[in-house]
Amino acid sequence: MTGIFSLLLWFGGFLCFFGYAIQEDKEEDQSNLYLGIVLCLVVFVTGVFSFMQASNAESLMDDFKGFIPKMADVIRDGKDETIGAESIAVGDLIKLKAGNNIPADVVLHQANEMKINNASLTGESDDLLRIINLENGKATGDKSENIFEANNAAFFGTQCTDGHGMGIVIRIGDDTIIGLIAGLTMVAETAETPLSIEIERFIKIIGAVALILGVTFFFFGVAYGYDYITNLVFAIGIIVANVPEGLLCTVTVSLALTAERMAKKQVLVKNLESVETLGSTSCICSDKTGDRKSTRLN
Repeated sequence: MTGIFSLLLWFGGFLCFFGYAIQEDKEEDQSNLYLGIVLCLVVFVTGVFSFMQASNAESLMDDFKGFIPKMADVIRDGKDETIGAESIAVGDLIKLKAGNNIPADVVLHQANEMKINNASLTGESDDLLRIINLENGKATGDKSENIFEANNAAFFGTQCTDGHGMGIVIRIGDDTIIGLIAGLTMVAETAETPLSIEIERFIKIIGAVALILGVTFFFFGVAYGYDYITNLVFAIGIIVANVPEGLLCTVTVSLALTAERMAKKQVLVKNLESVETLGSTSCICSDKTGDRKSTRLN
């Protein structure tokens, strides 16, 4: 409710209430009061629409918390313990078995027919068999340069689908692979959409025109000898009349309806204004690693 357009409507509503408060014939003419109420309701209703859309997106994002296990089996000081996943520390010896979500990045030193599903991290749908290389009866590290190709590693956010194994925790929390990816998404720059840029430009023009006309007619009224209260109420009416009260509601409802239609096609819209930038997209292609390329029609 604090966007530039919403602030303009709040300002218009405040002027209406102020104009009603200073006018002399309050009982005969209550148009300013009603108009002020309508302006405030428009901002409130459109704000609720935007909040509901953002809330639906956030509730869906919360489902990803299911990747985080609540408990984990570890060996500390030679003793088996079951602890909360948030208490895991680097260097802990952790046990994994079929059905467990991996609570941290782990290097395995024991694996018995153990398979990991990395779909949540890499998009690879097939379960990957974990293999421990042995030299003279001892586990040795994998020589792969790419850690995702290492067959003795398991990552936070993935799942053990078969077998069981044991490994040492090497990264936890934000230091894990998926934590680093999440951190990159948080610092990504967000550019304004063409719609928001045009609306902001439109608001500046409308605001300037409204204020100039209001001030001009105020001085005209003073020059013709009308009292200041009447001139001020008239100037406020001129300013409010130039405010497009229905535009904000129309734009918000249109974007919300479009976002709802996209949701039926399994497209999550977190920001209503982002709907507008998809208007000329004909095809979105995604490979198994999640890289996306869009084709736009001129």
